[in-house]
Amino acid sequence: MMKQKQAGLSLIELMIALVLGLLITAVVVEIFINNQQMYRVQDARARMQENGRYAINYISDVIRQSAYMGCATRSSSIPTNNTLNNATDYLYDFSTPIQGFNAAASATWLPTIDGSIINPRSASDVFTVRGVQQPLIRVTAHPGSNPPGSADIQVNAGNGLDRFDIVMVTDCLSAAIFQITSANPNTSGSLTHNTGVGVPGNATKALGKDYTDAEIIRLSTRSLYISENADAVPSLYQRIDGNAAQELVQDVEEMQIVYGIDIGSDDAADQYVTADNVVNWSEVISVKVSILLRTGVDKLTVDGPQTYTFNGAVVVAADNRLRSVFTKTITLRNRTP
Repeated sequence: MMKQKQAGLSLIELMIALVLGLLITAVVVEIFINNQQMYRVQDARARMQENGRYAINYISDVIRQSAYMGCATRSSSIPTNNTLNNATDYLYDFSTPIQGFNAAASATWLPTIDGSIINPRSASDVFTVRGVQQPLIRVTAHPGSNPPGSADIQVNAGNGLDRFDIVMVTDCLSAAIFQITSANPNTSGSLTHNTGVGVPGNATKALGKDYTDAEIIRLSTRSLYISENADAVPSLYQRIDGNAAQELVQDVEEMQIVYGIDIGSDDAADQYVTADNVVNWSEVISVKVSILLRTGVDKLTVDGPQTYTFNGAVVVAADNRLRSVFTKTITLRNRTP
């Protein structure tokens, strides 16, 4: 018996095949789109987490270094002679190692921020630390002079110091702060501190005594705050001394800070207050920092804008980015045992 040859596909069979093919294609496309969106979300979230960890750890390191003044760190009995011009100005007031500014209202900070903080973002706090940039440098000679301490201080060459660096010399009995005026102190190893040169410059050459057996430590004033870059992206910025501010981490939207006050002198924070409620900055022994990070790309949420809690307030985002809060409490190790 001969088998009947296949005559071909009927129109109905062809239409069924086309529909099945379209359904399979639609499923494949849907899977591809979902995987692509999932990748975008995971990649953006990972970048945000990485930026947040780096930012909060960097802020923590800066705060921990505050109040370190070499062997004069925890002894209030060591007299310090600040010979700089305008020694109480914001950039040179090394008697206040940490200082904050609370964002009280739109474009308003309490206490009022210094003019060197350029374009800080409204509603975001600002803080400043002042202290030592290591390493310590040994004084090899400081000849006797009149008035006392006016002679050049000698250190070893290759010390890494630059002209117009602000430094402190201390022998653990007393200390003096001055600006180096030598043309090339790194090569010569000779630290002059003449008047009439540099900014802020020295008010006097006299340091008050000869520091023969002492150490030199470089000082800096470092401010961290949120500002927007040229692309209008909110970022964490840092300004060191009078230099231009540098962008550290992008997509940091806000920073809020409270300060732990040790009222009872028992090396424990009795209360946490905003900067405008700190009466005596020498009583601050810890700092609690909260920063708000966002993803660099938009259109990541599928169920509408994200709702998040920051600084005690519930906020509905104005876009479809993801956001995350990073919080850390940092103890000022140089003010506690």
